[in-house]
Amino acid sequence: MQIRNLMVGVGAMVFGAVVAAIAQSPKQTNPVKQASGTGTVANIEAAKHADLGTMLAEARTALGKARDYTSTFTRQERLNGALGAEQVGEIKARVSPAGVYVRFARPEAIAGMEVSYSAKKATNKVMYRPAGVAGRKGFQRLNTDDPKFLADNRHPVTDWGMGPIVELIATSTAREKTLNNPVEVYTADFQFANRNVTKYEILTRRPHAFRYAAKMVVYVDKETKLPVRFEAYDEPKAGMTSGDLLEAYSFTDLKLNVGVGENTFE
Repeated sequence: MQIRNLMVGVGAMVFGAVVAAIAQSPKQTNPVKQASGTGTVANIEAAKHADLGTMLAEARTALGKARDYTSTFTRQERLNGALGAEQVGEIKARVSPAGVYVRFARPEAIAGMEVSYSAKKATNKVMYRPAGVAGRKGFQRLNTDDPKFLADNRHPVTDWGMGPIVELIATSTAREKTLNNPVEVYTADFQFANRNVTKYEILTRRPHAFRYAAKMVVYVDKETKLPVRFEAYDEPKAGMTSGDLLEAYSFTDLKLNVGVGENTFE
C-alpha cells in the first residue's frame, strides 16, 4: 500500500509539472498588425530607447529582497548543433549564499535526475544523481566544471536560476558597449503563464567571437520584477529574420520566500 501511494504521489507531481509546461508560449497582450514586425514603426522607434539598465537594477533589487524561491523549471538547450527536447522539473533556489536543487520529471529519458549545489559548503562540489539505472547508485560528487556534466548541459549548475540570467544579460550587453557595438532593446506587453510580463528583446547585430547571442529575449514579471523566461538565439541564416534557438529557460508557478533551508542541498 505504501508503494502504491508513493507511485500515485510521484504521478501527481509529474502530471503537475507537465501541465505547468504546457503554457510556455508567451502571448502578446497588445498586438499591432504589421507585415514585418509586432508593432508600428513609431512604436518600435520609441521602444528602441527602453532602459535595460533600469530593468536589470529592479531585478537585482527584487532578488536582493528574496531569500529563496521555488518554481517549475523548464529548459531547452541546443548542444552540438542539435536542439534537445524541452525538459521540465522542480527548482528550489536560495539567493544568498547561492544554492540550487533541481529534480527533473520530463521527458522520460531524464526523469528522476537530480542536481544540487550549495555555495555554503566548503567542498564547492555539485551533487548529481543521473536518471535511470545509473541513478540507483546514488549521488555523485562532481566539480562545478565537470566536462562530462557540461557535455549535456550548456551551463554549470552554479549558473542555473533567475539571478544568473540577470547577470548574463548584464555582462553580455556591457561587453557589447565596451566594444562600441550597438545594442538595440525593444519592449512589448505580454502574458506568460497567466502573468502580465514585459518582453525585452535585446539585439546585438554585430557578430564577433565573444558575442553571447545575436538576440536575447527576457520576459519580466510586472509585479515581481523578476525574469520568468529567457531565450537566446543565434545569428539568422540568409533569408531568415530570426536565428536558431540556443537556449530557453522558464520559471512558472513561482513562490518566493518559502523557507528553502541548507538541508535542501544535501
